[in-house]
Amino acid sequence: MKCKRYKAKPLTVESCPLPEDRVSDTVAFEVTGVDLTGPLFLKSGSKVWIVLFTCAVYRAVHRELVASLTTESFLMAFRRFIARRGRPRTVYSDNGTNFRGAYNELSTLDWEKIGREANINRIFWKFNPPTASWWGGFWERLVRVIKELLRRSL
Repeated sequence: MKCKRYKAKPLTVESCPLPEDRVSDTVAFEVTGVDLTGPLFLKSGSKVWIVLFTCAVYRAVHRELVASLTTESFLMAFRRFIARRGRPRTVYSDNGTNFRGAYNELSTLDWEKIGREANINRIFWKFNPPTASWWGGFWERLVRVIKELLRRSL
């Protein structure tokens, strides 16, 4: 007895559209991902961490050193980043307590008054879902690159 062989129909797959933030032509660092890496141990015995800011469109990287994982030290690094690279429109991050604290600090500001008097728009902060760590792939990959380069050079 012969078996019948069925030909499989070609599978059609529709690709999901990429997020508008990540494919539109913008200024560098207008859409930014942020993460912390470290700690690094200094000769004095103290620890520092690297705050990694990366552009979601062009993959440019900006690094800042912080001496602690507090919200205040992150906000100072964020302030230095803005002074150097310009103000981002959207910031992506994981759910770290320092990022949540920075978001809470920025959300207490009166953005309507700031918008009227200084012509500055609110920074939109987008967090990864707590159980979806792969959403931060575009900055997590750069964290790995930075760690590998530091390991080789130090």
